[in-house]
Amino acid sequence: MASIMKRGSAYSVRYTYIDHRGKKHEGWESFKTKKEAAERKITIEKELQDGTFLIPDSMTVQELLEKWIPIQSSKHKWSPKTYTQTTAMVQNLIAPYIGQRKIQDLRTFDIEQFYATLSQTPCGQYIHGEKQELTPAQKKRLLSSTSIREVHTLLKTAFSYAVEWDLIRKSPLPREAPKINTEERTIWDEQTMLAALQSIQNPALHLAVHLSLILSLREGEILGLQPEDLDFEAADGRGTITISKTMQRAYKDALAKIDPAQIYHIFPDRREGSKSSLILKRAKTQKSNRVLYMTKPLKEELLAWLEKLKQDEQSAPEKYTNCGQLFRLPDGLPIAPDVLTKWYRQWRGEHPEFEKIVFHGLRHSSATYQLLQSGGDFKSVQGNTGHATASTLMDTYAHTQDKPRIELAEKIEANFYKQDISSSAPSGPEESKKPEPTNITGPVILEAVRQMNPDERRELVRLLFA
Repeated sequence: MASIMKRGSAYSVRYTYIDHRGKKHEGWESFKTKKEAAERKITIEKELQDGTFLIPDSMTVQELLEKWIPIQSSKHKWSPKTYTQTTAMVQNLIAPYIGQRKIQDLRTFDIEQFYATLSQTPCGQYIHGEKQELTPAQKKRLLSSTSIREVHTLLKTAFSYAVEWDLIRKSPLPREAPKINTEERTIWDEQTMLAALQSIQNPALHLAVHLSLILSLREGEILGLQPEDLDFEAADGRGTITISKTMQRAYKDALAKIDPAQIYHIFPDRREGSKSSLILKRAKTQKSNRVLYMTKPLKEELLAWLEKLKQDEQSAPEKYTNCGQLFRLPDGLPIAPDVLTKWYRQWRGEHPEFEKIVFHGLRHSSATYQLLQSGGDFKSVQGNTGHATASTLMDTYAHTQDKPRIELAEKIEANFYKQDISSSAPSGPEESKKPEPTNITGPVILEAVRQMNPDERRELVRLLFA
């Protein structure tokens, strides 16, 4: 039972409860008036009797996340990259601001204020939880809305566990997630793609860019390829490429805490004392496992590259270490993602005539070009890109280019102003007729799809697959 005691000018409600370990405790809560204390006393007695009393707990947000991450990573078999990104988000974006707040004290208003603070926080303000000195230019680069949305998603899941564990009664997270301010990614059109490819002299970089532009491959998927993934006789001699692995660099502490079944191979360190390792792991998602078809020029380049690998090994067999990957350095060791990125940036710096895009932008350019070439066949292009759903492909990669929009304007110009309206004068209500059905052709539908915004495309996909 609970009791009320006066303490100076305030009133406190005292009660006893049993914690999660079965240990008996005494608690108390203070109120300004006797009426408030009496109302709380009735509530506490009812909750204790019903077994719904929320046991006081001093667990902080950071302690909750430290308890939640190992469970979540094991349950969902996180990749090393996901584990590293999640722990970095906790250390750099959550812990410095609300990490020491008690989860039972947090309210929705507190979280909304936290998001508002993040929206004004410079990128790189914290690294490994420690505040950094930033230059004036760095201070202007604020945290993106996408990053704040990711923080919300993480906290939403973690606090749902806190509710299940009876640590809190309900989640303090706002009902609606922070909005994302999307900006269209810069891409190349087909002429730029071909011109850029023809200007690359580095054989390894040329092949990597070729694979990305033609098959929409991710950087890690390209470097994860092995010679046995190539079948030059398949598809009646056209040739196929099987995508089932990806290469990335991961911190060693993350590797020690994830499911080892995800890792095919850990390459030996090239530098002593390195905190990270180059790994070959399973593909990003189940849909990422796919078979792609070669073009003739790509097939010829792959055959020439395999011949080059043989020559490299024969020229210095005593120094050659065959790593087993398709992309190798002259000594046989794997080409790491950071090396490929370095080569790509060097080429980009030498060719300012091309609009600057990151390497992943080649994949965006490729997917957009494929959508245009296929007449909007999202399912076929999805098979090449490896996205889980066609809607993801549309929202992320179906960039609008100027060419089809100009062509649409030309069609409107050619047809709209040349209509015969001599016999189409408005008639009275009694003379009105039902409009004649319009013949909507396939090209007209495809042109309309190209002009849709992301929300309209999502609704179209929902209707098509309903």
